[in-house]
Amino acid sequence: MKCPFCGEEMTEGYVESGRYFMWKGKDERGKKQEYLLAKSYMGGAKLMGKICPFCRKLVLDIPESQF
Repeated sequence: MKCPFCGEEMTEGYVESGRYFMWKGKDERGKKQEYLLAKSYMGGAKLMGKICPFCRKLVLDIPESQF
């Protein structure tokens, strides 16, 4: 896959965390938002994706079942 930011070739892989991957942010009114992106009861929650070593960006695949 070509990087959507710089156009160079990306490398496939995954990022790994403890039991959960969470996205935390705020909406336009300042209200907190949280999304559970991945979970693993035994630890080692993974999100598959691609990394661009040139512009240092990640593109992550979030499973549909998490929303």
